[in-house]
Amino acid sequence: MVIRRIGMKYCKNCGKELTEEQKVCTKCGMPVNQQNKTEQPKEQKKMSKKTIIIIAIIALLLLLIFAVYKVFDSKLSPVNEAKEISTVIKKGNTKNLKDHLKFNNRNLNQTESRAFYDYIVEADSSDRFADEVESKVKEMQENDEQSTSINADDEAVIQVKKKGKKYGIFDNYDFEVVKESVSINPDTDSTITYEYDGEKQKIKLVEDNEKMFATLPIGNYNLKATKEQGNKKFEGEVIVNMASSYEAIENFKQKNIAINIDSEYSYGDEDVKIYINGKDRGTYDSYNETVYGPFLPDEKVEVYAETTVNDKTFKTDTVNVDKAEDGEDEITVDLSFDDEAIKDYEENEDLKEDVQTFMEDYIDALNEAYEEEDYMYVSSYIKSSSDTADHIENVVEDGGGTEFSSLEVTKYDKKGKTITIETTKEDQDGDSIKSKYVLDYDSTFSEFKIKDYTDI
Repeated sequence: MVIRRIGMKYCKNCGKELTEEQKVCTKCGMPVNQQNKTEQPKEQKKMSKKTIIIIAIIALLLLLIFAVYKVFDSKLSPVNEAKEISTVIKKGNTKNLKDHLKFNNRNLNQTESRAFYDYIVEADSSDRFADEVESKVKEMQENDEQSTSINADDEAVIQVKKKGKKYGIFDNYDFEVVKESVSINPDTDSTITYEYDGEKQKIKLVEDNEKMFATLPIGNYNLKATKEQGNKKFEGEVIVNMASSYEAIENFKQKNIAINIDSEYSYGDEDVKIYINGKDRGTYDSYNETVYGPFLPDEKVEVYAETTVNDKTFKTDTVNVDKAEDGEDEITVDLSFDDEAIKDYEENEDLKEDVQTFMEDYIDALNEAYEEEDYMYVSSYIKSSSDTADHIENVVEDGGGTEFSSLEVTKYDKKGKTITIETTKEDQDGDSIKSKYVLDYDSTFSEFKIKDYTDI
């Protein structure tokens, strides 16, 4: 046990007793003066109010900058843009949709935006497609992918590509609408002028010659257009419905005419000619329908047909074609001939041939009767008990006749059962003789009898 004596000094470091004059502890080497000093607490300097305000402002600014960054990061993020696209598609807001979708490094115009939306609605489901926009973009960002595609009816319609930074800070995605080439196959020579993106486009077409119409962002379009054909100008539109086809369809206000001839009597289709507004438009074909036109909706159109039978022309009634109904561009015109008149005429023509044959046979029989001086050779051709029968019989039996040849029926007229004809024939001296005959006709047995005769 260490006993300290009162009044003595001791080393504060090791406890060794020190003398009054000792400067350093001989045991631990600790200076005695340093041990006697008492540390004085340092007085802290207080911050000024101005400094505190500056620090607070800087802190608030940093906080505000961070908050603004987070807001813009959220608003400008591809996922948020995908949500906006999804929302406007579900609402059918094509005005806002065009601000998010691109084509050829520009935003869609209103026509293209509407066409794209209409395509989605017809080809797929707008709600399903909108949901896919969100999910595909979110997946692309999470996986740090460079691109992805969004499909409608299993066909890619939007290509999403990572493209640098917005304002040098935020990720930038481009939503590019897929483009498709559209063809047109015209049925007439024409020039079509249509409006697209505020400008007029012109395309010259040749009948049945397929041609590239345009390259467009995928969509369903109704493009206002005019068609010039000859000296006529038609108003309407060109329809491009990519949901069903990549071919443009003409839809102009016009009327076309299909002709149907209903005739129960056959007179040969090859002889029937169609006339429209007085102009010959070719031969009617009952097996292959021909469409005539186009004509302006209010244009006056008169249609009739003609056919020639044995050098005689028959004509149908003339039909005035009315204005086409809405949604109708082809009008069927029904024409008909007077079949009974044609039938009577053809029968009469056949009868004329029979009369010619009858008269030739009669002259041969008459020559024989003159030669043999026997009326029996010719009696079957002449109506019995008639003045003509008595006259011919007397001439034949008196041997006063002559020989005839080259008989031709030059005039023919039939009224009921009576046929009146005029003929020319030559006698044995080569002189021409004109005669008039009146025949009775029995249609039941197709027989003729001469009941009157006069040289004229």
